[in-house]
Amino acid sequence: MKRMTTFFTDDLLFTISFVIAIISLYCGAFSLKTIDFKVIFCLFGLMLFVKNVENLGILTFFAEKMIDFSATTRSLIRNIVLLSFFSSMLLTNDVAILTLMPIYLTIIKKFPTMTDKIAGAVLLIVAANLGSSFFPFGNPQNLFLFSYYSLSTAEFFVWASVLLVSSLLFLLLSFLFIKKTTISNQNSFLPIINKKKTFFLSLIGLFILLGVFNIFPYFIIIPIATLILIFYDKKTFSSVDYKLLGTFVFFFIAVGNFSQVEMISTFIKEQFTTNTRTFFGSILVSQMISNVPAAILIAPFTVQSQALFWGVNVGGLGTIIASLANLIGFKLYKKYYPSQSKQFILQFTLINFVFLLFFMLFFIFLL
Repeated sequence: MKRMTTFFTDDLLFTISFVIAIISLYCGAFSLKTIDFKVIFCLFGLMLFVKNVENLGILTFFAEKMIDFSATTRSLIRNIVLLSFFSSMLLTNDVAILTLMPIYLTIIKKFPTMTDKIAGAVLLIVAANLGSSFFPFGNPQNLFLFSYYSLSTAEFFVWASVLLVSSLLFLLLSFLFIKKTTISNQNSFLPIINKKKTFFLSLIGLFILLGVFNIFPYFIIIPIATLILIFYDKKTFSSVDYKLLGTFVFFFIAVGNFSQVEMISTFIKEQFTTNTRTFFGSILVSQMISNVPAAILIAPFTVQSQALFWGVNVGGLGTIIASLANLIGFKLYKKYYPSQSKQFILQFTLINFVFLLFFMLFFIFLL
């Protein structure tokens, strides 16, 4: 009984998503089609890959290099946040966070008195969410909208460019609020990296990305890569955050079931009739069920594709569940600093809603 209690109280987000999924079963007929298995498979493969990379010392190597390029704590946070922003355009927001957050957390372990480490982690997540909006394949909601509305490439990039420029501007302004403290010389030695193992893991990582980017079927590529990684190091298999995967599954189930409720679908159809209402409505829905399910839920009921595009991408800011990538970032931070979960949630919410307010004020003049 104590083990069961600990299991459910240790991760409240997992427990809440589980309860919501159970409640949703009374609202609609459960179907496996509501679960995005690509997200689950790819996330599992990426977590397993990153853990192997971490064990090899590669993250520590990059952490030391990042410190060498940074003279102050502000420049350190700026460098890794901008790296998250631009890399997420090609790697997707999930991959960027899974890759860069452990590097960032490895870095700040060396500076226990650093005051803005939570803010830096939050900005890294914000940057990944915003940067990934520039390409159709950067995040799931854009890929869905690009396909569903049959958008032209030119039309998509015009909308995305507006979001990109405004995002970069707001991020650069946010760095001014990071305390500027000089980083002393660490005089630490770079870890010796096994080149053969690094090359091997690089190939596996590339293999996984082929599945993420739909170049090869994910349901074939990811299991093969997973088996290779487990064979390479069996211990990493037990280190995967299975509760995070479960949280994703429960959210998918809940959204799929709630969307079958006629009252909800009728309400959505009546609300998303203008650009302004679609923009703000999609932001609101994203806060409650995350932006990917929000895009899938709203799209069939509105022709306001531009407003929906901006709304669900901006809507990834705000609550911890507004974007599933937010959950990934939170779980990674909690793993390194379990006692700072409440502080993280508070700062995450504050910073995200400040960004969200700026975007709402900015886009209201463009709708």
